[in-house]
Amino acid sequence: MMMPINAVGGPSAAEVIQQAFNPAIAVLASPDVDVVCSKNRLTFVELLQPFSRLSVEGQIRDVNQALHSVTHFRLSVRDITWRPASSVLARRLLSEAVTNFPVNENKVAVIGGADPIEINPHTPWYDSWRETLWSCLDMTDHDFARHYLATLLVVSSSHPNPLEQFQQLNDQLTQLMSSNGTADGPRWFNMMSLRYHVLVHDACDGDAFKAEELLQTMRNAYGSHGCQLLVINSKPKKGSIIESGLPAPDPWLRFLPRKASKLDVSTEGESTVDGVETGEMDFPVKVVEGTNPQSLGSLPKIPLMDALQEAMQEININSVLAPSASTSALSSLTRDDKISTQNNLGLSQRSAVEIKDDPLNAVLGSTATRVSLDEADGTGPILASSITSELHGGCLTTEDLDRIQSLINDFCLKSLLPHIERQMRLLNESASSRKSTHRSLLSATKRWFGSNRPGGVQTPQTVAVSYHPESVQLQVRRLGDLAFLVGHYDLAYHSYHSAKKDFEADQAWLHYAGAMEMAALSVFLQNGQSRNVPFHYFDKSLTTYLQTCKMPYWATRCAVLASECLKATNQYSDAALQLIRLTSEDADLRSAILLEQAALCFLRSAVKPNSSADAAKPNMVPLIRKYAFHMILAGHRFGKSGQKRHAARAYQLALQVYKGHGWSLAEDHIHYTVGRQCLNRQQIEAACHALAALLKPDSMQTAAQQTAYLNEFIHVHQLLNKHRESETNTSYTLPILPLPVIDSNQIRVLVDTKEPTENMFPPVSEATHVTFNDDEVHHAKWTNMEEKLVNSAFGTTHAVFRPTNLIFSHTTNNMVHPQTNCDDLVSFELPLTNPLRIPVQLCDVRLVWNFAGGDGNLSNLLTATENPLVTTYILPRIVLNPSSSHKIILNVKPKAEGILTIEGVAFDLRPVNVEPSAAVVGLVSSVPGRVMFSLRGPRLNTTQQERQGKVYATDKRLSIQVGPRMPKLQVLFRSLPEFMFSGEIRPVVVELSNLCPNIPISNIMIASNDPLHVAFDVPRIDNINIRHDQVALYRWDPSQKSTTIWLKGTENVGLTSLDLMFFSTNPAVKARRYRLLRHCSKIFVSSSLSLAAWVQRVPSGEDRTETLAAQLQVRNLRDADDTSLSGIEISQVALLSNRWLLRPQQSTIPGGVLHPQESLIGVLLAIRGKENIEYCESATLKLPSHGRAVDFKQGPYRTFVREFQRDTPNTTLVVCWTATQASEDGFGTLIIEGQHYFGWNSHDIANSSSPDTSFKLPQQLVSYSMEYSPKVYHDFNKQRLCVIPVILYLYNCCQKEIDVSYSANFNIGKTPRASQLYMPEAASPLLWIGRVQGNIHVRDTPEAVHLAIAVSRPGAYSLVQGLHIDGRILDQNVKVPSSKIEYTLVVYDKEV
Repeated sequence: MMMPINAVGGPSAAEVIQQAFNPAIAVLASPDVDVVCSKNRLTFVELLQPFSRLSVEGQIRDVNQALHSVTHFRLSVRDITWRPASSVLARRLLSEAVTNFPVNENKVAVIGGADPIEINPHTPWYDSWRETLWSCLDMTDHDFARHYLATLLVVSSSHPNPLEQFQQLNDQLTQLMSSNGTADGPRWFNMMSLRYHVLVHDACDGDAFKAEELLQTMRNAYGSHGCQLLVINSKPKKGSIIESGLPAPDPWLRFLPRKASKLDVSTEGESTVDGVETGEMDFPVKVVEGTNPQSLGSLPKIPLMDALQEAMQEININSVLAPSASTSALSSLTRDDKISTQNNLGLSQRSAVEIKDDPLNAVLGSTATRVSLDEADGTGPILASSITSELHGGCLTTEDLDRIQSLINDFCLKSLLPHIERQMRLLNESASSRKSTHRSLLSATKRWFGSNRPGGVQTPQTVAVSYHPESVQLQVRRLGDLAFLVGHYDLAYHSYHSAKKDFEADQAWLHYAGAMEMAALSVFLQNGQSRNVPFHYFDKSLTTYLQTCKMPYWATRCAVLASECLKATNQYSDAALQLIRLTSEDADLRSAILLEQAALCFLRSAVKPNSSADAAKPNMVPLIRKYAFHMILAGHRFGKSGQKRHAARAYQLALQVYKGHGWSLAEDHIHYTVGRQCLNRQQIEAACHALAALLKPDSMQTAAQQTAYLNEFIHVHQLLNKHRESETNTSYTLPILPLPVIDSNQIRVLVDTKEPTENMFPPVSEATHVTFNDDEVHHAKWTNMEEKLVNSAFGTTHAVFRPTNLIFSHTTNNMVHPQTNCDDLVSFELPLTNPLRIPVQLCDVRLVWNFAGGDGNLSNLLTATENPLVTTYILPRIVLNPSSSHKIILNVKPKAEGILTIEGVAFDLRPVNVEPSAAVVGLVSSVPGRVMFSLRGPRLNTTQQERQGKVYATDKRLSIQVGPRMPKLQVLFRSLPEFMFSGEIRPVVVELSNLCPNIPISNIMIASNDPLHVAFDVPRIDNINIRHDQVALYRWDPSQKSTTIWLKGTENVGLTSLDLMFFSTNPAVKARRYRLLRHCSKIFVSSSLSLAAWVQRVPSGEDRTETLAAQLQVRNLRDADDTSLSGIEISQVALLSNRWLLRPQQSTIPGGVLHPQESLIGVLLAIRGKENIEYCESATLKLPSHGRAVDFKQGPYRTFVREFQRDTPNTTLVVCWTATQASEDGFGTLIIEGQHYFGWNSHDIANSSSPDTSFKLPQQLVSYSMEYSPKVYHDFNKQRLCVIPVILYLYNCCQKEIDVSYSANFNIGKTPRASQLYMPEAASPLLWIGRVQGNIHVRDTPEAVHLAIAVSRPGAYSLVQGLHIDGRILDQNVKVPSSKIEYTLVVYDKEV
């Protein structure tokens, strides 16, 4: 995978190494030189810095007289009073080098796996930190590359005696060089350091002829290559105004030191110092061999300001801190959120200190703040109130700049490079002559007795190795450093390699580590990007610095340079490991910087190798997860070091990898840390967004941790609310909260909600209408009833009927707006889910709406007060249990016509564990917020464009159209039953009233879909245009207040439904608008009687009138142990027909009460009446015990019979019954009345027996009945066997003589239990006695067979289980078995 990282601008590895090693040049100038240069607001050192690079190619001869080119030769020019920064100051410098760079928002997308991520390809703060690290390097005995190779002696031509001044500077330099190597003074490469004399001439104020004479005198005294005249300030100064005469931007801005006051003002909660860690930059000012490693890093723990003041006292007030090539800033003591003011502890002799913007940050401009020095009390710089802009080089022209560059070129080509060439030759000769003697006398002894290897813990005596400045080991090291500085890397490598062996033999581990490091760098720069670099030298050097010498500072330089070399050879994983080795607990900023670079190395490991040798190898796999993990570690250390912005940046970059991949705990850590850091930086809104991500549905945190997250989230939101209120002093928009989770597509809307009625107690109940719990709200029965009502009220139309939809959900058609009326309650069912493992409390839950009417748009998002257009109902409190879902119902009531759009739900989020007293005093931790809804309809799949893309339909269920006011019916039922028996007839009183008396009501109608079991005492609407179906319409007179509904229990037992629909209109509304009120109540129907009949024609009498015989069987279906209903009494039997007349005298119906599981059989005879008689009711066979007969021409009875005869027969047999039931209160009894119907048509009856008419075999040939005592009491202790007589009657059911065969056998079964006495199952054994088997010819009259039953124990016995009866017509051989008719015998042990 190719990565676009290397394409972004940044120094190469060779440039980074060359920036770390530049020839050091000291500047010793007289005070009058700074006066000349101050016209340009510069010192002499600052004047030279932009031109310190050799602009032409130089040449040098090596020790073998071979000619080598010198390119990229750059000088590090410093004032001779410059001193390395102390430990505390170095930490400050490094911290500010990172802080002064804002977070780089320029990111590039990198394809890492399935999802792309964005990274910062270039980190300028790392370059700034690295170059500041080079500037903080100390001058040590083991590294001569930073020692001064030459000294520039500078005197102004305006001096009264320039030559004498040069002599004084030479004497001063000689004195300083005599103390070379002391702790406080500068260090020179050797005592033969080059001296170069520069005469500075002011072209405007000085005499040019005098300057030329002085130059000639200087050449005579110091040689033609040892002195130079520099003419500057060719442009005169106009008064106090300085105008830049340079066409290019200020070239000194990048190199000037950043200066500031001692005032420390930090923002965003960031620490301006990388902590006061003892291991961050704890190195002494002077490091020499023999220093006790335990003493390194033992700086006293002092306050920051005291440490800075002490550092300022240690540095000469006249010294100037020379920066590196773009990041030599000293400190930032006063800064705002975007622009930082910097501090320079090295002050010039000016009376004011300048605070300039970071020159590294080009976008910040070039403003500076003048700060005057308070000389009265010596407290240091004080910030001035005025800010002025500065220009540098105002008196310089382009010719002056060319002269400065020419000065550097002449100095390098004519003096410095020849001096280096001579020094290399002398060092090589000296080292060659003394090397053999030294090795034979000193080193051989140590090799003989052995030497310790580096890497272990060394004692102070072992480390304490000191060399003479002119020792052969140091001479070889100097030779290598000179060759390295001029780019002669082959000679440098051999020198370092030779010195390495000597240092290892002498156990001089600090020198050994330095030589190893430089040897590896020499090979790398010599071979370019070849992998033949001895990278193990870096490993050994790094191990020696860390473990043996205990010098993490030098180990940091080694690791940084080694990583650059490894990255240049595409060994990014190894580079990352080198950087990770330098991370430690006591150096947060260093660890953060290196961990971030290591993370980028892991990501860059996917870059394709550029060398031809590696081109054939497969590309390395990008280590995306390692990148993210180390970015997390870097963010953590950035946070500890006070770099909050960089910490947040690192966490956000890592979040791209962890997000959405199931690493829930890692995401939580990132979000929580980012939230806390944003809160510390006063970015409260960003902190809210980060902490909101912690309350996600798939959180894997424990309940305790989620509680902490929730409390933190609420606390931060409270801070945000206070912050917004303080800014605006007005109400603000409620924030969007992550809890609870609402699936918007599962929201249901009920547009016509029945308002609850107070003081409603049984037996009064209200019409149910439509609720969210109604499973049959979209059933076709309601559509059918509504269509009949609408057609009856407005007439039949040819348009497609669209039923009224009251409940809208994701399964309904939501392309149109739901319709409602003013002052109608609209309900919304919201599914709330609490994904956390802790309970959550929602208070003051309400809907957020937007109303568009005639007066414009109005919303309750900003205020929750009462509104005249929409009434919002508030749910006071609801507790969402852990990991559970709840459904709540919220209501609104529109009061004006318009469009009401529900946008979301608002509430106060609180934890559950809140003390009640805290709520009273207002100490409850809560946050007001909202959750917005987002709906989309089903995906469209009609056109090709819809199929190819993802197009969804519009869902308008939350946008409700409010129409004009309509009358509102209230329907009350009195004594509406919940339990009935099959066939039971019960009256129910219905009351209707208009809840809106100010609105007229008309056209009240009632629809019922079960007229067979529901009858009204109001006129029924018979419309011939309505096709025949199971819907009956009734018209209600508005002046009538109440009526009676008659309910009849269905034949099918179980749960049944009573469905009614009430229809009404507003006469004032001309549109086709109406209101519906539904009622659906469930009634459980229990069994009572079963009715069966066998109808056939029988021979006529003398009058030859057609006669009909009906054998009627009635059975009590109640269980034997059921006590809810007493025995059922047959009160009346009637035959309702327009063709047949009942003959009561010849019909027989047994009397008595039918107990559970008992049956009775009766025979009814009817004769043919006149054709098409209007209606005929038979005589009553048996009057009821309460003395009231049923009049089938009156009331609901005629209605039920007519409805029964509508579809089925024209002849109906009606059995009326009564029963007694205990009242609900337990006192008294209730009389229950019921009816059962049995009907047939003429074609269901068998033909008459005329000779010339063919006879059709009926399905039943024989039937039977038994005469016996159903209850018997017998003392089985006196007589073991109980005999009960039974008379079996056999009936002929056809018109011919039949042969009946019967057999009564043993009833074999299980042994009865005591509890089976009243069970419907029969006990055993049962023995039939008498003629138990035989044949009998049966004609018109029944035949009797006398039998007996013998039982040996009490119990309930079924007499039909062992009885088999078959019938056969005499001239046919087909036997037809008789149907089973249940007869039960109960035998008790003794009479009680």
